[in-house]
Amino acid sequence: MRLYKMELYKICSKKLFLFSALASLAILVLFFWSHVMIQESTINGVTYTGYQAVRMDREITEEFKGVFSDQKAAQIIEKYGFPYGVSEDHNVFLYRNYLNNFVMQGFSDGYFHGWEDYHVGTCVYPVAETELGKASAATGKTLLLEYSYGWQVFTEVLQTGCVIEMALIVLALSPVFSEESYNNTRQILFTTKEGKTKDVIAKIAAGMTIAIGVYAVIVILDFVLVWCVFGLEGINCFYGQVMEEWKYINSWNNYHSAETDYMSVFIGYFLFACFLGMAEAGAISLYFSAHCKSSFHSVIVTAMSILVPLLLFMLSGVRGSLFLLLNSSALILPGIALMCFVPDHRNKAYSFTAKTVCCVLPAAAGILMGRRFLFYVALPVWLIMRNMYSNMVFWKSVYPWIQSAVFGLAAALSVIFLVCSWKKYRRL
Repeated sequence: MRLYKMELYKICSKKLFLFSALASLAILVLFFWSHVMIQESTINGVTYTGYQAVRMDREITEEFKGVFSDQKAAQIIEKYGFPYGVSEDHNVFLYRNYLNNFVMQGFSDGYFHGWEDYHVGTCVYPVAETELGKASAATGKTLLLEYSYGWQVFTEVLQTGCVIEMALIVLALSPVFSEESYNNTRQILFTTKEGKTKDVIAKIAAGMTIAIGVYAVIVILDFVLVWCVFGLEGINCFYGQVMEEWKYINSWNNYHSAETDYMSVFIGYFLFACFLGMAEAGAISLYFSAHCKSSFHSVIVTAMSILVPLLLFMLSGVRGSLFLLLNSSALILPGIALMCFVPDHRNKAYSFTAKTVCCVLPAAAGILMGRRFLFYVALPVWLIMRNMYSNMVFWKSVYPWIQSAVFGLAAALSVIFLVCSWKKYRRL
């Protein structure tokens, strides 16, 4: 415990970590507040903006919250009318509030596809004839009306926060092992009684504590901010009803798709996926810290290992055989890490062959299974992406085990990198 506390203090006491952490939290709070400032609500001819708009939308929704029905839709339009007027700057209807915009988007002939392609609502459709109504009937899930915008903000802030804090983790953990090598103090450390055993484990434990602790701070801060401003209602609304990018409910598979899952299911998935992503980012940072002889090299290599798979997929269009290669590339890095278990041997041909097998065999297995498993989703940068949920739900309809397998692979990769960081540092 003494060594663990020392290593934890060594990481947290560095000015770079402290200033980066404070700057990251400030950026996160500002990003959250930007979602508050863009809010606008028109009620009885009076337009509210910012936090006042949020407060008024929450207040008027209280009257109609609960199971949504034809009667409620008619009452909302009778009381507030349809949104009208178009903002060319923001591509949204003016004179709207949370209630009449909800009815127009999902339960009327009105729509807004752009400031040159829109139609002001003129009539309300029966709920049973709309996509949301059909989805509710097909899935047997209750269609609720609640002020659920807070959960959309929660997921956007969490995703952005994880991206920012992933960079913080890389900066904070890269010097954990590499600093000892750079300062030529590693051999001195190994001569101490606990140098090769407990101290190396303490470094790993302290590093993972930082990674998990940073994630916990993000989640708690995000949760408190959303709770205080937007509230936490809408957790049992449809995913497609809450998330802005899903303006249409997918009728595929008789409406049993990501859009008809409750938000509670998605939030649980997303919180756990982000946790695995941050933990794996910490494990990768520790591995390259043990592998590199300077903190600068460790930061560069770690950042490349996290970002390159994302860039390759973005540039490739992920089609055909290229997708199989990129999908299996997720297994190349752990294969390289496992090379540290190949013992040194006088026969260089033997060592080279063994290391090649460690590197190539996982990737080859990935190519063979490439059409049946999403290996790349287990990488940190993909685990923290919200839009991967819809892909996961689709694949689960074909392979019910795939989500558990992806999470298991992500956890296994983290363990592999941690064990290999311990092994690599001791062998340098």
